Amino acid sequence: MSAGRRAALLLATVMLGACSSGGGHGRAATATTTTRAVRTAPAVAASSAGCRSGPAAHPGTTEQTLESDGVERHYLLDVPAGYDGTRPYAVLFGLHALTVDYRFVPSMTGFADAGKYRFIGVAPSGLLDSATPYWDAAPTAHNYDVDFIAHLLDHLEATLCVDPARVFSTGMSNGAQMSSLLACRLSTRVAAIAAVSGEEFLAPCTGRPVPIMAFHGTADPILPYGGGGLNATRIADLYHYNGHLPAGLPAPMGIDASMQRWAAHNGCRPRYTETRVAPHVIERRWPSCRAETVLYVIEGGGHSWPGQPEPQFEKTFGPGTTEIDATNLMFRMFFGRPT
Repeated sequence: MSAGRRAALLLATVMLGACSSGGGHGRAATATTTTRAVRTAPAVAASSAGCRSGPAAHPGTTEQTLESDGVERHYLLDVPAGYDGTRPYAVLFGLHALTVDYRFVPSMTGFADAGKYRFIGVAPSGLLDSATPYWDAAPTAHNYDVDFIAHLLDHLEATLCVDPARVFSTGMSNGAQMSSLLACRLSTRVAAIAAVSGEEFLAPCTGRPVPIMAFHGTADPILPYGGGGLNATRIADLYHYNGHLPAGLPAPMGIDASMQRWAAHNGCRPRYTETRVAPHVIERRWPSCRAETVLYVIEGGGHSWPGQPEPQFEKTFGPGTTEIDATNLMFRMFFGRPT
């Protein structure tokens, strides 16, 4: 077994533990930050075609399938109790990490708060031609996973009452990489992304500016802060291209360089401001952006979801933190105040 696949299997262990646990462990109390909501949609909600076809889904979590490019794809659909098919809801994609089953995503991503924020949670599976769930987030000219998400979004808008201007994506690790690619390739449809332990700027990225909130630990051993590790291109090579990557893919870069590219793409001034929002967390913001651009640097942090640390895995994946809560921060960016 290759070193990359061994690391992936280890990642599965920590992620499954994190998703099945209630979290709540850590060494510091949760801090309050000054993050403000990002304006990602008009004040008046738009309505998809599904608003005119009546409720096609009942509240609850269900397993769904959709044929895309001739392949049956799977996803979880989480419809909150308040949904009645007449009032448009936001859509939140929760994208799984490498090797992690999509059915574990809702507990980590915060789908339990869907009713409070009025969104429909969607957790698709990247499983296609491998026994290992993964996303092909390599920025190739044709990307079947981007096509799948676009097709799935078409289906959701046609069958559910959703607001097409309020479609968001989040995920950890490989799911963060895929969210990053969606912001580049589906920028007219994805209103904002939050990338946990896996943000990447995946050129070519020529679409409109898209708000991004990223979280990354400086001691991440899976996706090192300075670059390398199981980046999007490496994962695609391991699980799809098998050593035959298409020519011309950009070299992966570290978090600082990648976020500077996002800042430039989003029309920000190049010099960011820093605010220490917790003893080991720095909030880095770029000014005068056309789309909000923010990074939370967790000093000494490992490969984990802030607010949901798993101390039993820290020897392999580095320290977690409860000094900030990534879910609360991204939900405030996506949705503003809860209803």
